[in-house]
Amino acid sequence: MLIAGCKDYSYETWTPDQTLNRTGEVSLLATFENLQTKVFMDDRGHGTWEASDEIAVACTDGSLVTFKLDGTGDTKRAVFSGSIPAGKQLGDIAVYPAAAAVSLSGSDLTLKLDESIAAAVSSTYPGVLVGSIGDTWEVNFKQAVGFLNLAMDNFPAEATKIVLSSPEGALSGTFKAPVSRILEEGLKPSDAVSGSDLTLTVKGAGKTLYALVPVPVADYESIKASMFDTKGAAVIEQVLSDYTTGISRAELHAMNVACAEVAAPPCRINIGGERTVMEASAPGVFEGEFEIPATTSFTVEFDGVPYGFATSSGAGGLGTISSEASALPVAKIKNAGKSKRKYYVKRAIGTMVQTDVNNNPFTVDLESPGKMHVRFDNSDSASPKYSIYLVTEPDPAVIFHEDFDLCTMGGDYIAPADGNGQKADTYDGYLPSSGTVTQNNGAFTFDYPVDVSTAPEAKPEYMQAYGFQDWVFEYAAERPGGLQLCAGAIAGAMTTPAFSSIEGSADAVIEIEIARFSTSSTDPVFVILENGGSFTSGTITRDAYVAASQAGTSFPEATSALGSFEDGGTTLRLEDNDYFPHSWNNADIDKPISHIRLEASGLTSATKLKIDCPKGAKNAPRIFVFDIKVTKK
Repeated sequence: MLIAGCKDYSYETWTPDQTLNRTGEVSLLATFENLQTKVFMDDRGHGTWEASDEIAVACTDGSLVTFKLDGTGDTKRAVFSGSIPAGKQLGDIAVYPAAAAVSLSGSDLTLKLDESIAAAVSSTYPGVLVGSIGDTWEVNFKQAVGFLNLAMDNFPAEATKIVLSSPEGALSGTFKAPVSRILEEGLKPSDAVSGSDLTLTVKGAGKTLYALVPVPVADYESIKASMFDTKGAAVIEQVLSDYTTGISRAELHAMNVACAEVAAPPCRINIGGERTVMEASAPGVFEGEFEIPATTSFTVEFDGVPYGFATSSGAGGLGTISSEASALPVAKIKNAGKSKRKYYVKRAIGTMVQTDVNNNPFTVDLESPGKMHVRFDNSDSASPKYSIYLVTEPDPAVIFHEDFDLCTMGGDYIAPADGNGQKADTYDGYLPSSGTVTQNNGAFTFDYPVDVSTAPEAKPEYMQAYGFQDWVFEYAAERPGGLQLCAGAIAGAMTTPAFSSIEGSADAVIEIEIARFSTSSTDPVFVILENGGSFTSGTITRDAYVAASQAGTSFPEATSALGSFEDGGTTLRLEDNDYFPHSWNNADIDKPISHIRLEASGLTSATKLKIDCPKGAKNAPRIFVFDIKVTKK
């Protein structure tokens, strides 16, 4: 074990012939002092220079000059070079790091010990070193402080800051002492000119926290640790030892302590290892907004027990969804290589379960860092729920937008016969309807408030959760990332809420993402403005498309103008053609998606948009709607 841990520093015995200059350009060969340990191991007391290191070098008049390290560092010995200003000469004191040197007055050196450091073990240790410059260019730096090698077991997860204090005096701040005593004995708490406590910042500590803590030299009767969360609230306070802790200059003193038990808060979020206590917005309900990196994961903890999303319940995250435990993409479709469709969501709802039951942490895979709003509802502990969305600046030009991000449940041929046909409360789980989802018919529908079939009607609270309570649906069924209208001979339609944000009259651009089903979906589809407004022009663009059922068959992107409007410009008739085609057959999982862009005038606060699929000569044209957006021109 000792052989594996030791490091060979024999190469550092190289010493070139170098004359010490005291004016102009000067180079110094500096040696980093090891801490006093029985075995030199990188995690136990061996320090090395780093490429970015700088030292402060005193001139004979007491002024300080910064020297930079030459080379790549990562050695115990390194060359530092700098220029002595004209009219001055090199003095006899050097300090590392350069920022720690405050002033030199006669034989008294003033140094600054950082008031806040990261709680982490590092092979390049924080602290302050002082070196005496003699008649040669070699400078042997000496530690000015000692170190606590602190290990804290049972560390409270919500603590993100530790403040260390001692009745012996200051642990950080500005200190002043004779150079000779600093080199022999080190800085003492009583040397403080303006002292303070020492703060350790913590990130992702887990159950045990390790920290290398530089402290002044003293026989500490006690050192107290006060721990705080991200909001500055006290988590716990305790004395680290009940015996005298003697810390000498350059000594690495091991201190192992166990934190007292702390009751877990009712709710906290754990984002990438950083825990934050959440405030209750209602009994059992916790909300908050958090900055997030582009890629991370998170869980929520209720009374210390971690939860993720329940398998196949909602998207389970934000951004690009790739987890097979998510309802996006549909289970057994993506991993079977049958779908190339990617889902990028900005909103997600669903139910949660303990991670030791289903280890599904929430995922974040955004295009750039952002902010999310989270709401965790544990008022019914048997079925806790999550609601998350990406926080964005509202666009005043947007009149209406529905991206169907909250729709995740499979069915029909977006989830064909080898997909996941289960009960709604099993598959999606967020305020489920009373029906059963089967693969090949729309037995779960949004026939609310108008029930035009024998299929079960979605519950009003389900519609409220999805934000669909003010829509009108006729045989509309939830699908992953969209809604389906119609099924065979049963016609379907969907009508948006009124565009109530419009004041007076407005011209607008209406954008719709839409797809047909298969050879049974060839009849016309109608897009209709109700209660004011008319279409003036438009275009339709179909994405490039590969027919899975026709080997080697592919189609490039295609665009066409839309210029034929009916009923005084209030109705657009969409035929089955190259720009809004049906797929070759039911086996084509990813249908060709078309993007419709319409310009309209005369919209009012009463205007609604309807997509209608009446029964034609063959069948009602089954379609999928993925996005509807209305923007002021």
